[in-house]
Amino acid sequence: MVLVGFRGLTPREAEPTLRQIRAGSIGGAVIYDVDAQTGGLRNVKSPRQLSELVAAVKDAGSISPLVAVDAEGGFFHKLKTKFGFPPTVAAADLGERNDLAFTRYNAGVVADVLVEAGIDMNLAPVVDLLNPANPHASRGRRTIAPDPALVIAHAREFILTHRERGILTTLKHFPGMRGTLRPYSPGLNEVIEDWSEVELEPYRALIPEGLCDAVLTTRVTYPQLDPDYPACLSKKIVGSMLRSELGYDGVAISDPMEMQAVWDAFGFEAGTILAVNAGIDFVLLCQVSSIVPYCDDRVDEMIRVLSDAVARGDVAESRIDEACRRILTLKSRRLKS
Repeated sequence: MVLVGFRGLTPREAEPTLRQIRAGSIGGAVIYDVDAQTGGLRNVKSPRQLSELVAAVKDAGSISPLVAVDAEGGFFHKLKTKFGFPPTVAAADLGERNDLAFTRYNAGVVADVLVEAGIDMNLAPVVDLLNPANPHASRGRRTIAPDPALVIAHAREFILTHRERGILTTLKHFPGMRGTLRPYSPGLNEVIEDWSEVELEPYRALIPEGLCDAVLTTRVTYPQLDPDYPACLSKKIVGSMLRSELGYDGVAISDPMEMQAVWDAFGFEAGTILAVNAGIDFVLLCQVSSIVPYCDDRVDEMIRVLSDAVARGDVAESRIDEACRRILTLKSRRLKS
């Protein structure tokens, strides 16, 4: 149930994480290009180097961990041309051109790179609705269009193209980030107050079509939906809205637990327990925070937190079983076209 970011360009450098995979503590690993604390390279230097690292990660466990990466295209794309990978197109450029064949071609370029690297899952597409007046929403040109119909159409092509190559995808950021984001400050958290029901339309369309492998939920608080907890810690948003209202029974992923909206506001232990009880299956521990120091032992700490919570009765064993069922089901489908 732990989806973790780690340090190391080579298997030798990544040995602490490989050891935890062998012990069964890690269910998934996330590849990053830059280390936020050192500013140096994290996991990516060249296509060949990445393939060798990913192979070592996947071979380390008796149940191979799921290997994921943010490969959205554009600014937030982790496999950049400076490392020897092909150029990509930002989501907003795809929406502005509005040519599904062009979207399909560019999604294929991205997916082919993931296949070559041995990566299982793309943490994309972004299906937030574009709000050009919102600097956060338009930053990095990550969102396709303001029109949900365009978002659905292009996201569908992106997903289907990845599936043809056996790559899993992730819809994000649930329940939508079109609104105006009030930045984090102690006691206020990150908040979007102008959320709208229209932001669920991509999920309402793609989930029934069976095109939702996983959903990544945000660390943002939506007072209209749950005034007390950010989305990834909220039973009202994950349990009631995503699971019950939208009928989604696949893997739900949290936002990184090192985000200030979780780490500062709730604490690592309470945040982890709240996330799992809300219905999160993969707890994301990116270890790329510029604020929270990197620590190889944090994975073991998260396992201890969950084990102790089950022993105390704070987390039901059935909730753990449910999450593991979803993750194992997802793993059984990877690289099967």
